[in-house]
Amino acid sequence: MTERLAIVILAAGKGTRMGGETAKVLRSSFNGPLLQEVMKSVGGLQPEKMVVVTGFQADEVEQSARTYRDELIEEHGQEFTASLEFCIQSEQRGTGDAVKAALPALDGFTGEVLILCGDAPLLLESSLVSLIHNHRAQDATLSLLTAHHSEPGSYGRILRCPDSGNLLGIREARDASPVELAIQEVNSGVYVIDSAFLPGSLSQLEPDNAQGEFYLTDIVGKAIEEGQKVVSSSCSSKELTGVNSFGDLQQVNAIQRERIIEEFTREGVLFLLPEGVVVSPKTKFGKGVQVGPSTVIGPDVEIGDNVVIEGMSHISNSVISAGAVIKWGCRIEGAEIGRDSAVGPFAHLRPGTQLGNEVKIGNFVEIKKSSLGNETKASHLSYLGDATIGAGVNIGAGTITCNYDGYNKSVTVVGDGAFIGSNSSLVAPVEIGSGATVGAGSTITKHVSKDALAVTRADQREVSGWSKKRRERG
Repeated sequence: MTERLAIVILAAGKGTRMGGETAKVLRSSFNGPLLQEVMKSVGGLQPEKMVVVTGFQADEVEQSARTYRDELIEEHGQEFTASLEFCIQSEQRGTGDAVKAALPALDGFTGEVLILCGDAPLLLESSLVSLIHNHRAQDATLSLLTAHHSEPGSYGRILRCPDSGNLLGIREARDASPVELAIQEVNSGVYVIDSAFLPGSLSQLEPDNAQGEFYLTDIVGKAIEEGQKVVSSSCSSKELTGVNSFGDLQQVNAIQRERIIEEFTREGVLFLLPEGVVVSPKTKFGKGVQVGPSTVIGPDVEIGDNVVIEGMSHISNSVISAGAVIKWGCRIEGAEIGRDSAVGPFAHLRPGTQLGNEVKIGNFVEIKKSSLGNETKASHLSYLGDATIGAGVNIGAGTITCNYDGYNKSVTVVGDGAFIGSNSSLVAPVEIGSGATVGAGSTITKHVSKDALAVTRADQREVSGWSKKRRERG
């Protein structure tokens, strides 16, 4: 038997139950657009060609597929050489009609055709490999992927001979009898079919069903009637989950999240309460990392060895170096955090933040587009924006950099070892020299020399007996 493989992905649906404004396969699950997730599941199968059947928003669907094909080429290199072609199903008249629309792209192809739906993003590549391997090992004409489901609902039921267990066909739920609806083995909508058998079987389909559609499932019965070899392979029921509503999408997201957490747990990440954690599969974890509850870690995050994330934090596009501690309730985006630094609780690091080693950022501190040198501290209630702050600097409570005058952003520079007293305002552009001290409550508008003291508050004066006299008057 030939081992040439073509893949057909059915992606023409409108997604009416999801608003109908966006093609269903362009809706994003936790891992990305549904179509791209399906393409990912087949990326390692080394297909010769990939055919995507489009319909609603065809241009947008094609662009999404092309974008992800480039990613597959980058990921698999020379192993992924499949051509990518598109066919339009102008009127959605069932899965059989959709596959028929793909036939022009399969003209001249001899081999096996793997057919799957573009709205089922949970299929595992390992299940598809098993399906294809079993198909080839048994020299089958048609193979299908099935699963046992405790709540089969709207899935097509697998009909088997009670005595032999041999396949007899598939009955769609809408057309099934009460006895057939009790069957828990269901159809996944995934098939491997001999290319020589496919065109003829599709031409025989009739819309004699409750929906008046051309069911791809009917070719299973036709193959059996002709005496063709029809076999099945099984997968978990979770893999079958397709997206037809936002409720389905929530279910898919939950399963994807569980898979990612399980994978990182196997690699040595400790999740204290995994049920409440969301982690991008593209996160890079070091050894001995601990992640607390209600944490969200987005894409492009690198976390070093022995980092502790206490919980309820949101982290994206950031690098957290070894030994750092992210305390409760922080938002970190586009930041770099140095070794053994501590952030939080309730701190906000905005894009462009760079913290050196052993830096301490305390509660209710916001930093934007600023760098802080080693062992610098901003322990509470401060805003640092567009600033370059040296090593060993102490930023007192209530300190702010006044970096915006309504028109332009300006830079504040603080030298090594400087001490900024509490409730100080540094009006940029301004420079505080190394070792300098800014007295508490000062508004600094001019450069401060190295090792100098700058104080701008008014002299304190006292009016003797003033409070007593006021009380006596009132």
